[in-house]
Amino acid sequence: METAKGAARLCGINLIAQMRAACDGDLDRVVRVVKLGGFVQAGPAFFEIPQVVNGASDVMVAAFGDAGKHARSAVGVYRLPMNFAVEVDAVVEIR
Repeated sequence: METAKGAARLCGINLIAQMRAACDGDLDRVVRVVKLGGFVQAGPAFFEIPQVVNGASDVMVAAFGDAGKHARSAVGVYRLPMNFAVEVDAVVEIR
């Protein structure tokens, strides 16, 4: 579980890097994280998918405080591209 949450945390960090690039380096332009969508490669007996995606959610709240609180979906899938364990996307409001 900790390895999977770590993968989700890394996804969150990568999302923040993309936000920074979209904001010309100024993360103060992030108004709020609207929604995260998490996909976790999982077998039929693994049900802790939301707990894995918490890794990315926690990064958003740590980075942006209340503006990082968001709606979220967490979905288990049989396979992800390039055999990744976790994939997370985001909808972010910027000014």
